[in-house]
Amino acid sequence: MHVPSRRSRRPALLALTGLILAGLVAVLVPGAAPARAPLPVYGAHNDVSTPFNVVHIPTLQRTRFDGGSLRLRARLWETPGHRKHRISYRSAGRRVTGVISIPQGAGPFPVLVAAHGYADTRTYVSGRGLEREHAYLADAGYVVVETDYRNHGGSGREARGRTVPRPRGYAEDLINLVRALRAARLPYVDTGRLALLGRSMGGGVVLNALAARPRLADAVVLYSPLSARAADNYRRFVVGRAGHRRLARQVRAAYGTPRTRPAFWRQISASSYLHRIRVPVQIHHGLADDVTLARWSRRTARRLADLGTPVDLRLYPGEDHRFSTGWSEFIHATRTFLDDNLGRA
Repeated sequence: MHVPSRRSRRPALLALTGLILAGLVAVLVPGAAPARAPLPVYGAHNDVSTPFNVVHIPTLQRTRFDGGSLRLRARLWETPGHRKHRISYRSAGRRVTGVISIPQGAGPFPVLVAAHGYADTRTYVSGRGLEREHAYLADAGYVVVETDYRNHGGSGREARGRTVPRPRGYAEDLINLVRALRAARLPYVDTGRLALLGRSMGGGVVLNALAARPRLADAVVLYSPLSARAADNYRRFVVGRAGHRRLARQVRAAYGTPRTRPAFWRQISASSYLHRIRVPVQIHHGLADDVTLARWSRRTARRLADLGTPVDLRLYPGEDHRFSTGWSEFIHATRTFLDDNLGRA
């Protein structure tokens, strides 16, 4: 075997070093990497650059939902405990995609319908963000179904640049997924035992959906959720963030502000409709979360308790938004809550 001399190896080593350094520069130096395409602009109500989105709850309450045409698509993988597929279904006349994790066995199994948190739509793929929860709960005997939402994954897109005066938003897609599941009558799914789980932005989606359809589910888990007050989310994710001046102007032009149009902002806040929620609610929030704030969950839990709704607030000292160290405690508490309220899987 030929071994290059030290001198002959030097140019190759220098070239390799240069490639490594170029890669590091591209990663570490702002502006050195190829520019990413800008996010699409769908309108002030549903701008995908922040977790803030507008749902006009009185309009959602009056909506005739068209959820149906649920189809299982490509199988993503199979384990001894569960299998996972892509899905599609109809919502507001458009095709919406998602994923379903199905326990091994005949069933029928109780079902958890999940709403994921904010994700960059340029890189988002179906099911991203709740992979751990899918795997654990499917292995525990729950069918877990998750919507991508409109404008995400393989779902249909809204018209760009057009703001909807009375939007129904992602909550409409969540409600339609539940309707599609019930209409599909899958033999391994027991839709008579159904819970919702909302993570971060998805927690706000779940609260808006329940404000419109309080009997949508038998139990609810909120996982580091947004505030139930639209004004909080607007101030934190739009007004309070650099780079969102255009969006702030669009929101003001279309919907005013919490100060100039307080009645409208109450109508886009689930907090105004918490009295409609009567099913048990469990809320998890890390006390070190600097994305969504624990005080929002404290306030939501306190209001639900005052209204007589069964609520279990669980706070995690030192835990941030990612739930890196507290996830095991979270998922075990979630499973116990689901078992207690849906019947053991």
